[in-house]
Amino acid sequence: MTRRREQVLRRLHLRLTAIWTAAWLLCVIVLCGVAIATHARLTQLDLASNLRLRATAVYGLTWFDAGGRFHDEVLRKEPGVIDGGSDIWVIGKGPPPQVLLRPEHPRFDLAEPFALADTVIRGGDDLASEGRDRRGRAYLLQAKVTYDDRDRPIAAILVLADPSARDATHAAFVRWTLLIAAALAAFGILVGHVLSRRSLRPAIASFEQQERFIAAAAHELRTPVARLQALCESAHDGREPPAQVLTKVERVATQTAGLVDQLLLLARLDAAATPVNKEPVRLDLLVEAIMPEEREIVFHGEESVVNVDLRLVQTAVRNLIDNALLHAATDAASEPITVTVSGRKVIVEDRGPGFPESLLQRIREPFVTGPGSRGSGLGLSIVQHIAQLHGGQLRLENRAGGGARAELAL
Repeated sequence: MTRRREQVLRRLHLRLTAIWTAAWLLCVIVLCGVAIATHARLTQLDLASNLRLRATAVYGLTWFDAGGRFHDEVLRKEPGVIDGGSDIWVIGKGPPPQVLLRPEHPRFDLAEPFALADTVIRGGDDLASEGRDRRGRAYLLQAKVTYDDRDRPIAAILVLADPSARDATHAAFVRWTLLIAAALAAFGILVGHVLSRRSLRPAIASFEQQERFIAAAAHELRTPVARLQALCESAHDGREPPAQVLTKVERVATQTAGLVDQLLLLARLDAAATPVNKEPVRLDLLVEAIMPEEREIVFHGEESVVNVDLRLVQTAVRNLIDNALLHAATDAASEPITVTVSGRKVIVEDRGPGFPESLLQRIREPFVTGPGSRGSGLGLSIVQHIAQLHGGQLRLENRAGGGARAELAL
């Protein structure tokens, strides 16, 4: 059973971890892809925008006079435009085409600058493109048409820039993004592993609760079943009258039914499956109503209203009283059992043998009983669960002079 349970839980854990990992990695990959694509697009737009601004600056700072002479005096007073890390050409249309402005130290060796300028002038529109020069160096081109004093296209402005800085920045961003994505992926897998384990806790608790119930039922029902078998053998052998055997069978069956009820209630409480329906209740009247009449019990109660589950508190108080009746001294000279209701507490005291000191800390656990005890070891465990469902606790101690004291605090 345990091995099979471990196998089932292991498969569930692996499945949950795999599902979480797949979902997490998908999110990380999508996020990483969107970030890289967005950065590439932004860096490209940034460089293209910079080139357009330079071309527009050259267009605004140069002009042609009425005689067709090119003037760049104002442009040369703005060295940041010309010497801004790019090649700026102004080529007039021919024939023959003329170079009106050129960089002092060109970074790029264009194969056919005149043909390119003629294409731009003829088209009459701005042009943006990428290419490679005769030395194989990549460049970005922004071309713009400029006009004479009669608004006729007369020259082309060519601005060329090196995209390597952009590419290097993007490559660094990609590396950092992948590194962060790998760290996030590892962190997500670790979190998924932990969360899948935590999500299995209810299943583990359910398995353990079922195993405890099965073990408890087998342990507690073994004795009455053996007694019933012995009574049946006695009836077959004729060693006892049938009526006497039937009376004993009825007594054992009644005890077994009560034991089964306790086992079922403990299982529901242990699994937190019992609903708690709280309502205002007179605790003193509740306790007084369930005290048995056939035994002498001293009751002290003060008026007390508490917000509790009537059915569960009745069960808890009845278990405490039954436990005291089971273990209290039965001689006539002994002190009777005392039940006291004070505030939110129910106190039951007897003059029996008390709780074994070695078991005082464990006596609230299921099936823990003292030597020679006639109880099943379920009553106090049930009371403890009910107290916890009401935010309280069960306190147990031995009285001075002998006997036990049980205090149910709600």
